[in-house]
Amino acid sequence: MDDAFKKSKTYQNLMDAFSQESRANRLYLYFSRRAVLEGYPEIAETFLEAAQGETGHALGILDYLREYGEPTTGKPIGTTQENLEAALALEALENDKMYPEMAKQAREEGHEEIAAWFESLARAEDTHANQFREALLKLKQR
Repeated sequence: MDDAFKKSKTYQNLMDAFSQESRANRLYLYFSRRAVLEGYPEIAETFLEAAQGETGHALGILDYLREYGEPTTGKPIGTTQENLEAALALEALENDKMYPEMAKQAREEGHEEIAAWFESLARAEDTHANQFREALLKLKQR
């Protein structure tokens, strides 16, 4: 692993591009759902195709970032066991730190409904962590 590369603008650009492509994917999936609800299935399909393209872009970027670890936690990416461990670290971060802090901030700003939503997301992330933990345990028992 080249620590100098992790300090480069190119590395930061890859991180930013991964975030952008990932967000675009989710946004286009949302737009597709809205188009279906409004009765435009052909437009929904256009959004779905774009979302798939954005997924391909994000995965290509991860090919470059892979040796530097999972973009949020830095945990290694590689084997299924490493990927489960990286996923556990990411879910723990979201459940233990990110969403509780976001809920606290939303509540302080008077956005109770959004605070409750962040708290429900934290619980969902905990469920994901438990699923990954169980999968990791099964994998290690093989």
